[in-house]
Amino acid sequence: MRTQSNTKIVFEVKEIFQSIQGEGLMLGIPMNFIRFARCNLKCKWCDTDFSDGKFLTPNEILSRLNKKLKWVSLTGGEPMLQENLIYLIEKLHEEKFSVLLETNGSIFNKKILDDSDFISADIKPPSSGNPVFDDRVVRYCIKNPERSQLKMVIKDGNDLKFFKQIYNKYDGNYENWILQPEWNSISKLCGEGILMEIDENVRIIPQIHKILNLR
Repeated sequence: MRTQSNTKIVFEVKEIFQSIQGEGLMLGIPMNFIRFARCNLKCKWCDTDFSDGKFLTPNEILSRLNKKLKWVSLTGGEPMLQENLIYLIEKLHEEKFSVLLETNGSIFNKKILDDSDFISADIKPPSSGNPVFDDRVVRYCIKNPERSQLKMVIKDGNDLKFFKQIYNKYDGNYENWILQPEWNSISKLCGEGILMEIDENVRIIPQIHKILNLR
């Protein structure tokens, strides 16, 4: 994000569109998506183009949203890199939207987490090339299970082993653990093998929007 003359707040946005939520516990819900440019990680299997963003004011962003849809997903890239993101969240709330924050879990900002209506923290496994996360984000989600999920894309057995290490380290009673098969590796993953390795509070959910050929 940059400011112009210290008065005009703008955000670097790649695109704004409407679709269904294709991942995690909010699967199938129609919503607005604000995809921000820039990310602090470079995942090997990332399927998202978040380069070449345009700078938009909050009002320009609001004008492109479908007000018939309750939810707005802040996604990326990494939305937590946008300065004054809390200001945009407040503006969205003023317009009666609910905010889903989709983050890679590597940046902790309690104010943003507190003000988001639902948090989806996508912890990156070894196959991503970025097996890093902020412990405070994970613990925040575990303390707020009614408005959070902890998600991990898995591509192979090493990713599943990494997930189990995290699962065992934190509260195994947390009910919103999500395993998401990496899209290009679904046919290679052993579903029965995964089931043998996880507990009943872990859900396996693929990317439904890709199955339906949606954005």
